[in-house]
Amino acid sequence: MATVIVGNPLQASPAPLQDRAGLCRSMLAHRQRLSPLFFILFFVFSGIVAGAGNLEWHAMERGLPPNSISGTPASITLENRTGRDVRIYWVKYNGTLQPYGGLKPGEQRIQKTFSNASWLVSNGEGKPLGYFRVPSGGGLAAIPPRTAKPVLRSMKYRPGSAAQALAWQKQLRSSLFRLLKLDDLVALDPAIALQARTLSTRQEDRYALHEIEFNSTAKVRIKAVLTVPTKVKVPCPAVVVIAGHSGTRHSCYKDNGFAAVLAQQGYVTISTRISQHSIREDGRIMMGERLWDLMRCVDLLLSRKEVGAARIGCAGNSLGGEMAMWLGAMDERISATLSAGFLTRMDQLEQNHCRCWKFPGLRKLVDFSDIYSLNAPRPLMCQNGLKERPTWFTVPLARESLSEIMPAYEDLGSAQNLEFVAHPGGHVIELESMLSFFEARLGK
Repeated sequence: MATVIVGNPLQASPAPLQDRAGLCRSMLAHRQRLSPLFFILFFVFSGIVAGAGNLEWHAMERGLPPNSISGTPASITLENRTGRDVRIYWVKYNGTLQPYGGLKPGEQRIQKTFSNASWLVSNGEGKPLGYFRVPSGGGLAAIPPRTAKPVLRSMKYRPGSAAQALAWQKQLRSSLFRLLKLDDLVALDPAIALQARTLSTRQEDRYALHEIEFNSTAKVRIKAVLTVPTKVKVPCPAVVVIAGHSGTRHSCYKDNGFAAVLAQQGYVTISTRISQHSIREDGRIMMGERLWDLMRCVDLLLSRKEVGAARIGCAGNSLGGEMAMWLGAMDERISATLSAGFLTRMDQLEQNHCRCWKFPGLRKLVDFSDIYSLNAPRPLMCQNGLKERPTWFTVPLARESLSEIMPAYEDLGSAQNLEFVAHPGGHVIELESMLSFFEARLGK
């Protein structure tokens, strides 16, 4: 078995796992002739002390891996067990591929990298076989001899009874919380204290705008914008407003944006930044951290005496529409969801789009319509523009996805709660139908 070392060998593990075991036995037999420092250096650099293990192989049938996300330095040992030539690619931060040569059958390569990086493996003709996602510390990335056809969408919703629909939702939420690395946080009882603090306040047209901060987790505090109507009718409806790519907590309010419109109409609103392309805490994933911050915004709303617990909605466009989908699906405290500029199929977003929506295991379970179906029977409005780019969120694809969401609503006796608006604009929220939707579903 040939071993190729790329980069500084002191930062990687140069020996195959089976060779390491033999080396360990030999060293222990001659331990009296070896210094303690030698033992320390050997185990650290071989990855044993670092806790390096086997990386999970994610077989692929279609599309490309998730984008790489910046992390801590690591190294992996790529090992070709397929019996044929393979090609290696690093998936860059923008989702494009950077070639890193090939591996002959039986060959190894030690590659310097970082946690949260994606490494794609293709056959000699360039067809993707699968990928590795690097954990903290790296480890052995063994390309398996057989790349079985992966199972896609194993938890697709299938029409049945109301009881079956509710059981499916419960099972899928539990599976998704595990994939999102949030199962430990949602299980906390009591929840982490918010310890909210107001940083500043200014008066706007018909509402007060508060800059606030509060705990997302025990280690992370986040900032948010909270607006409260000048004339409050208790209990007040509230909406979590979510900006798109490159958005900030202020973006939805600028230039009389949809959040400002809602605030002027008497809704309490809250907004935090979820456009980050990074991971704050070890053991989390980016989509999980984005969703958790929004769920903590719901916690914050429920802590306010002005807000009616049964009158909380969420809304967003583009990435904001995606996160509204996730928040409404996973947090049953959301009574009404407006998701604009996102309803489509996963296949459509595999190319010509940021793949920050994708994370390991997601496509094995669901497509977007299944996630949207977790909103049933609660009200859901999706909006797509007739002038959307042809490679983005087109109305025909949205209608196809909508047809797969409707069965869950029908089985739960709430078909009237699923609405779709194909508006004449592009990648925007259509304000008139948004206001009508929230007035009908949350009241004023």
